[in-house]
Amino acid sequence: MPLATNNQLKNQIELKIGELANFATVNKALILTETDLQCQIYKKLSEIEDLNTFSNTNDGFLTNKIHTEISWFSDNNTDRLSIRPNITLLEPENLRITSRFNGTPLPSKGLHSVDGGIIMELKFDRNLKTISEKNFQGIVKDIQSIETIHNRFDNNRIGYQIYSYLILFSKAPNSESNMQKIRRIQQELNIRGLNDSKCKFIYHFIGVV
Repeated sequence: MPLATNNQLKNQIELKIGELANFATVNKALILTETDLQCQIYKKLSEIEDLNTFSNTNDGFLTNKIHTEISWFSDNNTDRLSIRPNITLLEPENLRITSRFNGTPLPSKGLHSVDGGIIMELKFDRNLKTISEKNFQGIVKDIQSIETIHNRFDNNRIGYQIYSYLILFSKAPNSESNMQKIRRIQQELNIRGLNDSKCKFIYHFIGVV
């Protein structure tokens, strides 16, 4: 079963992210930067046996399914690597690191993967009062990147092979003004056709008080 359609796995992922949010709410110095958030989510994902079990790539090298900062092609016609999600989950059997699946040299990212997977874009907002406009605009850019990847798979008629998470951890309070921004983010996803069947928006207010 493709990772993108494995609902049991997605439920486990969402449970682990919720566990991290609860832990970070109590232990308020746990996440200080967006890189901290990336590392902590990687750690929680590693608790899922299916993701952290090692198996061979298509060309015979052991790896697990969790990777960070892997570049993705932006379209079908070029080797332009313009999109780099914070976390990517890939099946090892769909990955090569010595040559492409057709035997041609690797692109500049040093790997070739097929059949999609799960991508995660992360945002950490340390503003103590509000979700900052700067981070809001950054989230919109992440949504655009997610849309580009989904469009490429849809154009190849394999849209079911890719799934996305947009994850926001905020130290701001769960106020009405902040919830308005949350609703704006969800509206932006909906406008671009990224409903829960393609992309799930997960947000947590972890606070400082």
